Amino acid sequence: MSRMRLRYAGSCIRCGAPLAAGVEAIYDRASRTVRCIECPAEAGEAVEAADAPAVPPAVPPAELPAELPAINPGVAGASAQREFERRKGKREARIKDRFGDRVGGWITALTDEPQSTRAWARGARGERELADALAGVDGIQLLHDRRVPGTRGNIDHLVVAPAGVFVVDAKRYQGLIEIRDVGGLFRTDKRLYVGRRDCTKLADAMGWQVTAVQGALQTAWSAALPPITPVLCFVDARWPIFRPPDSYGGVRLESERSIRRLLMAQELLDGSSIEALARILAAAFPPK
Repeated sequence: MSRMRLRYAGSCIRCGAPLAAGVEAIYDRASRTVRCIECPAEAGEAVEAADAPAVPPAVPPAELPAELPAINPGVAGASAQREFERRKGKREARIKDRFGDRVGGWITALTDEPQSTRAWARGARGERELADALAGVDGIQLLHDRRVPGTRGNIDHLVVAPAGVFVVDAKRYQGLIEIRDVGGLFRTDKRLYVGRRDCTKLADAMGWQVTAVQGALQTAWSAALPPITPVLCFVDARWPIFRPPDSYGGVRLESERSIRRLLMAQELLDGSSIEALARILAAAFPPK
């Protein structure tokens, strides 16, 4: 491994944070992957899709109380915002230790945070924007920023709606959403892109979240399980005018506007079932 300035944009293999071209990162030549220089996942403080186990342990029955408490919806983007504040504070302390409080204060005021730090604030904002977009939808239950027991990962949003249960990962990316075949003349290799960013691993990582939700519901829900749909929701991205992609690898691709139609596409669950499922999920996946 070597520390280098990236020629191309990428994302951290450990925590999933976007890394822009020109920033310094750790490059692994053997696996051809990059990671943050100060990666929270490596420190055991946060884990995104790349580090999450393929199949996290299901929530055991003992973790679900006999009488489910009132639903705590959580705060959208809370853990990402805390990570941004932690990184920002650590940088400010490091600069002031080196240059003193006065000069260090000027430096931090006049210089931008590293891109890897700003990415956490941008992610938190994307989660909040999606939460705001869904707040006015009647007949659904929203759970934000949920901890997954047995892992260090989290689920951005859980939505229980008439059309079923939705596991939603919100990303505030800019650029055109498209599926590209990068395999060449004799090989097919279709990948999900947003602008220049390869987002294929984001879709791949939805599997463990769906498995965790399915395990929790199988533990406590006596009726047939409703559909559990993984969704990548891209906030502020652009969609092709003709034949925009609606899924990739079994994961729905939605905007903060189109996801509302998806939630109401069918009437499989009534109001009482929606509330009961939300209570089970709120107890199984507490706010992070």
